[in-house]
Amino acid sequence: MTRPTKHPKTGIYQFRQRVPQHLIPLVGMPYVKKSLGTRDPQEAVIAHAQILVEVESRWRQLSAGVISLSQKQAVAMSGQIYRSMVEENEDNPGAPSSRKASLMSDYLHLRPEKVKVIPISRNAELVERILHATKTLRNDKAINAYLDRHGYRIDAASMELLRKAVAEAILQAKEHLLKLSEGDYRPDPDANRFPELDLAPKKDSKENLGNFALLTVFEKYAAEKAVKHATYKKWKPIIAKVAEEVPDIRDLTREWVIDWKDRLVARGLDHGHIKNSYLACLKATCNWGKGNGRIAVNPVDDVVVAIPKKSKVRNKWFTAGEVRTILIGTTAEPPKRLSEENKAARRWIPWLCAYTGARVGEITQLRKQDIIKEEGHWLIRITPEAGSTKDSKARFVAIHPHLIEQGFLAFVQSKKIGPLFYDPARYRGGKDGNPQYKKVGERLAAWIRELGVDDENISPNHAWRHLFKTKARGVYMDVGARDYMQGHVPATEGEAYGGFEPHVLAHEISKLPKFTLE
Repeated sequence: MTRPTKHPKTGIYQFRQRVPQHLIPLVGMPYVKKSLGTRDPQEAVIAHAQILVEVESRWRQLSAGVISLSQKQAVAMSGQIYRSMVEENEDNPGAPSSRKASLMSDYLHLRPEKVKVIPISRNAELVERILHATKTLRNDKAINAYLDRHGYRIDAASMELLRKAVAEAILQAKEHLLKLSEGDYRPDPDANRFPELDLAPKKDSKENLGNFALLTVFEKYAAEKAVKHATYKKWKPIIAKVAEEVPDIRDLTREWVIDWKDRLVARGLDHGHIKNSYLACLKATCNWGKGNGRIAVNPVDDVVVAIPKKSKVRNKWFTAGEVRTILIGTTAEPPKRLSEENKAARRWIPWLCAYTGARVGEITQLRKQDIIKEEGHWLIRITPEAGSTKDSKARFVAIHPHLIEQGFLAFVQSKKIGPLFYDPARYRGGKDGNPQYKKVGERLAAWIRELGVDDENISPNHAWRHLFKTKARGVYMDVGARDYMQGHVPATEGEAYGGFEPHVLAHEISKLPKFTLE
């Protein structure tokens, strides 16, 4: 939050606030600066807080875009102009003669029976144009100053409503100031005719929110974006919980989001999880809502959660001892009760992760048809057609000679077309967000923990990716080929050009030394 700053020469405190980037074209400057009119630091803090409220309110209104006013809203705005005009002049309203003179133009257009018009020219057309201009535009300076001060942007029809309402309000203010100038300080009996300004849009009932229902907006966003099943499964309950408190997306405010974030922190949730799941899904939903006319501004923008720096107690990859424990476990006699697919998963998946650096889900989803031979080299095709990839792109990884030596290709040849590590016939109709291949990875992780690799600071599946990267660096594997095979973003724009032929991938993967069990 900004604080008062002292002018280097006068010592008078100032208000200075950066204008949001998207509003600079409307405001016409990158910063707003105002004098706080005091050298007292305590007075400056109070004045600064008052101006900050006004400025941030103005930003919100400018961000809301062009609005349409009802007659009631136009009269309410005219009431604010009336009150401001009276407050500025009631202590010293001036001479009655001046006040009477100021009423002439208003009487001319609103109370013509009170004035006598003497044409200033024989050109009737010119007189008519002058009269029309003064009737239409005479209060525009006050109106535009009011709109600019509050950040309101209104359409042409609303401007006409506001001109009519303000004309009556200013006439009323001037007549009251005339009474004050004559020493009559009794309250204006009609001052309470103005309603309170309420710009909140009229909304449907909770049961009939239609396209403004937060859950509906999320569903439309998820469908249009084709959000992955796993992401949808994780995000939907979060949005549903938010919708229990704020069913209408138009009611979401930045203040509510901050309070919600604070409550999540108070519950002891991991700060990274709050940022990457809770705030991320609501922000994505609101971004879609903003871009599709549901809301004017995204209330999640610029809401942050501070993430404490975690102590690093060990490396993210397996130690040599942990590697040996797991790989020895793959060659042990499996329990007879295990299905053939689960036996195959324990036997081959750790080795495949070790020699490909792929994500465990990309390995557990492999099918027989994903093991192919191209230009004399055996490759694994990792493709979203088999289940999922993080970037929704297919890629190839060369099969390490040690996998072939152990009989991996023979195992593949023994299988029928379809998944290698699970049987679709055993599918029990679970949710799309929890596919069979994901369960294979979860069971594998639990088994690795049972083997004794139970350090909670290491991931039993993901650590293979860190180990692959570490080993690849150690043998000077080509950076581009290494990142490509792991499904990582190219290090440079140049690396994104072209591709990797089978013999290149085979050459690079062969640089990795064998994992031995001695």
